[in-house]
Amino acid sequence: MKLLFINKPFIIEPLGIMYLSASAKEKGHESDLVLTSENLEKKLQEYKPDFVGYSMMTGDQELYDSINRRLKQKNIFFSIAGGPHPTFFPEMLEHTSFDAICRGEGEISLQQLLDNPQSKDIPNFHFKDDSGITRNPVQALIPDIDAIPFPNRNLVFKFPSIEKGPIKHFIASRGCPYNCSYCFNESYSELYSGKGKRVRFRSVDNLLDEIECVVDSSPTRLIYFQDDTFILKPQWLKEFSEKYNKEINLPFHCHTRANLVTEDIVRDLKQAGCYSVHIAAESGNDLIRRNILNRQMSNEQIISAVNLLKKYDIKVMLQNILGLPFSTIENDFETLELNIKCQPEYAWASIFQPYPKTTLGQTCLETGVYTGDFSDINSSFFDSSVLNIQNKNEIANLQKLFAIAVKNPQLYYSGRLQQLIKMPYKSTKEKFTQFYNDFRKRADKRLYGFNL
Repeated sequence: MKLLFINKPFIIEPLGIMYLSASAKEKGHESDLVLTSENLEKKLQEYKPDFVGYSMMTGDQELYDSINRRLKQKNIFFSIAGGPHPTFFPEMLEHTSFDAICRGEGEISLQQLLDNPQSKDIPNFHFKDDSGITRNPVQALIPDIDAIPFPNRNLVFKFPSIEKGPIKHFIASRGCPYNCSYCFNESYSELYSGKGKRVRFRSVDNLLDEIECVVDSSPTRLIYFQDDTFILKPQWLKEFSEKYNKEINLPFHCHTRANLVTEDIVRDLKQAGCYSVHIAAESGNDLIRRNILNRQMSNEQIISAVNLLKKYDIKVMLQNILGLPFSTIENDFETLELNIKCQPEYAWASIFQPYPKTTLGQTCLETGVYTGDFSDINSSFFDSSVLNIQNKNEIANLQKLFAIAVKNPQLYYSGRLQQLIKMPYKSTKEKFTQFYNDFRKRADKRLYGFNL
């Protein structure tokens, strides 16, 4: 069987697609990747795929559906939608042009489908035909993720910007034990209830083998670990710190969680060669963070974690969410003040999006704070709020100026920032976005040690 993935242009390797491609290859099937910016009709005529796959976040579904609908007019193939949106919004299959959706972990299910393309009894898949929709339950989570083939880098290394790029991305684990209300983890746990461990780590040796293969075959200056929380298992981290330093010896970036940061963990990160980390603060208000976002940590823990990392000269990106439901613009200023106290290398800010099947997204629907149908959700979450809240204009402007104000606190304490964000967003968007992009480039250099 031949499988063609269609994806928007990317600057970060799409690890999900690459894992699926590797799993297909393991069973003797072919796969390729084409970007939406390319000539899709020509690619389909030349490659003649049996299956076409799309991996989508909420916000991308209409784009991919329109592409799939157009391609089906002149080509014969079986189309599959996978990724977060169909996983948590499976009813999308009824109203779109896709022939099937795949929910959850797809490696084994995809192999089963490619081996038995006529079967409608494949776990994780929902199939649509003239007789209706066949809905199959998910199968157990893969218990030993060392058994999964390394992601197929050849799929993306045909793009010079990826192959020659200084940063290569990896993942050491699957799953997150926390239930932040704006995230899919709680729904994901319900989907897989009784079907395996939620959090699974690769062995250190398996991870290092993959990194070594990639580093040996492409220029690499920094390793980026995409795990939700890289420091979940202190003993695993200790083994990693000892082996990574000896076998790879490249700086790396990872995601951490403030209430898990201890001096021993930071010491191990530094020993391994950690250059920078993400920490999600999300809000500068303890009550909002705990009661609305279900993140059980305090401002003091966040400040302490940042200070510990700085003590060992590890750079910090602090992540934040503006425009949260049931909050005010004054709460967003509290978030700004927390970041000013911490002084991270980069204060990243996004605008809240009420993703389907998340606890907070559902609450927004039930309370009328959000009245849309998810088609208006912006997958970039950097433009404007879709909620029915006050100060939407100020929030959109603040997102663009947030990081600049953290590094230049007088802009906020003088009241100048408060004046700037009241300007009409239609008139400021282009200019403020340019300010944001220019600042981001300089911040990335501080965060990763070189220009991207």
